[in-house]
Amino acid sequence: MTILQMRYFLTVCRLQNITHAAAELHLAQSTLSQAMQTIEEETGLNLFLRSGRTIRISQDGQKLAQKVTALLREIDVFEENVREMGNRHGKVSLAVPQQQASLLIPRLLSIFQKEHPEIQLDIVESYGLEAARLVREEKTDLAVVNYDGSTLPDLHYHGITSRPVKFIAWPGHPLARKGCITLEEASQFPLVLLSEEFYVTRMLLRTFAAAHIEPNIAYFSPHLSTLYSLLRTHTAPSILFEPAVASLDGLVTIPFDMPLSLTSCIITKKNRQISKDQRLLIKFIRQQLFDDWTTPSS
Repeated sequence: MTILQMRYFLTVCRLQNITHAAAELHLAQSTLSQAMQTIEEETGLNLFLRSGRTIRISQDGQKLAQKVTALLREIDVFEENVREMGNRHGKVSLAVPQQQASLLIPRLLSIFQKEHPEIQLDIVESYGLEAARLVREEKTDLAVVNYDGSTLPDLHYHGITSRPVKFIAWPGHPLARKGCITLEEASQFPLVLLSEEFYVTRMLLRTFAAAHIEPNIAYFSPHLSTLYSLLRTHTAPSILFEPAVASLDGLVTIPFDMPLSLTSCIITKKNRQISKDQRLLIKFIRQQLFDDWTTPSS
């Protein structure tokens, strides 16, 4: 007897009328009658006393109904426990890129953790390609990345919003007063860029190559803090995802005359269930990034 047949049987026992039971269960009367006959054949018991269109539960039927009721109660508890396990893992691991860490991590620790103290966050700071690898290898549940449109087939990319990539310099730099610049103009200066593991640098190199322009790259660094230091000391300008320098004073951001942007998104692995805790975190990150980046600066 299947669980569905058990539920059918108890409904018939409760209503003691096949027609009414079939209507409540949204079944054809013949389908429900056949199901009851199948149960009797499988159990070898006469479960109902039939008289015309009316039926009454036999003694054997009453005994079976008691056992089925107890069994279904245990099954309901089991299913609820399984749902709770799926909804509440208690721990969520997240990879955050350096370009967004200064914005997201303080908010995750000060706001999200206060709202959801029952969820333990395991946060890893990484660059874009490393974050994607961590999700693919199931070392983190999800990651925030600024990607360039290239995707991996086994990952889901949940887009949030796009922001520009800009030339970053300081007041007094020869290009600082320009409303926008060309790639050719940017290539005239020694540049310090993030290493090629970052989506922004991969996109830049492809864009320069497509324009047949050779950029003057003085240094690649895997650390944003190094680029910040080089910018603050007026050593060399850079080209970065705009939010990476949003919190820094004393710098000038100059757009390009052609659209250069990255899309911030949350990535998860395909064919893996997303728990309730993970959904809460995804919703929070979406809200924080979208609100922060779509609110005009004063």
